[in-house]
Amino acid sequence: MKGLAMLFPNPIARLRKAHYALEDLPDTVTFPTHPARESEDPLPLVDATVDDIAFAIVAMEEESSRAYRRGSALKRLYQMAREAGAAGVDPAVKAALKRSVG
Repeated sequence: MKGLAMLFPNPIARLRKAHYALEDLPDTVTFPTHPARESEDPLPLVDATVDDIAFAIVAMEEESSRAYRRGSALKRLYQMAREAGAAGVDPAVKAALKRSVG
């Protein structure tokens, strides 16, 4: 491991290089927003505690869920527009509205 430390002095870079499953580790972590406090700046991963990582996982799962729902909604809009007879250059929202509202 001494060789990796010389090549990659940053501990996060060493982890990324040493473990293929950690290649996508972020440099910073963020946390879920809480109504009782102002949003916090991202925390450098190298300073994050185990609890910080747990809260960051919650935030990432929430973000992933929102992205999945947005993608599903876009897919449904596309399907509705196609079912309404829209072609590639037709406005999708207008076509979907025609199909939905009549």
